[in-house]
Amino acid sequence: MVAGKMEKPVESIVTTTNAAGDKVESSVLGEKAFELPKPKLSTNFLQGPVNQTKIKTDIALVGGGFLQVQDQQGNTFYTRDGELKLLQTGELVTKEGYTTGLQLNDPNQLESLVIAKNGTASQAGAAAGQLQLVAFNDPAKLTRISGAYFRADDPSDPGVPVGNLTPTDEGFTEVEHGFLEQSNSTSLSEMTNLIRSLRHFEANQQVIRAHDQRLGQAIQALTNTQ
Repeated sequence: MVAGKMEKPVESIVTTTNAAGDKVESSVLGEKAFELPKPKLSTNFLQGPVNQTKIKTDIALVGGGFLQVQDQQGNTFYTRDGELKLLQTGELVTKEGYTTGLQLNDPNQLESLVIAKNGTASQAGAAAGQLQLVAFNDPAKLTRISGAYFRADDPSDPGVPVGNLTPTDEGFTEVEHGFLEQSNSTSLSEMTNLIRSLRHFEANQQVIRAHDQRLGQAIQALTNTQ
């Protein structure tokens, strides 16, 4: 089982010069040194459960898209954290102060704020802005900045505005106003996964120990026959 994890021989081309001065190419079979597999960290972007909060500054994204925000330096980030807050200036921002592009006409009339499923916001019937929703072909290529914020560094996947997608397209996302998306994992399930991984490790350890014991017995038997 351990041998199956080792890298297979690699064929390389070597160019040499014969006695006549001609260059000759030959194939040489070599082996790479065994290396343990490198761990890879990834983010699980599966949809989490959506709970109603009835708070006017809360939004939940239903679908695979992200909310586009900007920090104070103008850098563009993407998040699924819809727990927003209202500044005294009437601007709707994230908990870290990143702007969402929504500017309320009257900050004192928060209860009149309505955010439609397409991200269009209005207050007492007057337009208040548009939430920018973006979908990616492969969210795993996003670079985590901090917490729930990501940056799109892959030029081949800069993101597509959700407004350009249809409900049948992958990544199509709608906004639920007055809701929040919860975590897509629980401490109980993660503890179960951790215990399962530990059992797998212990089983592999026993296999290697048994192989080592058999090898030692074989060496001892061969030594006694000489």
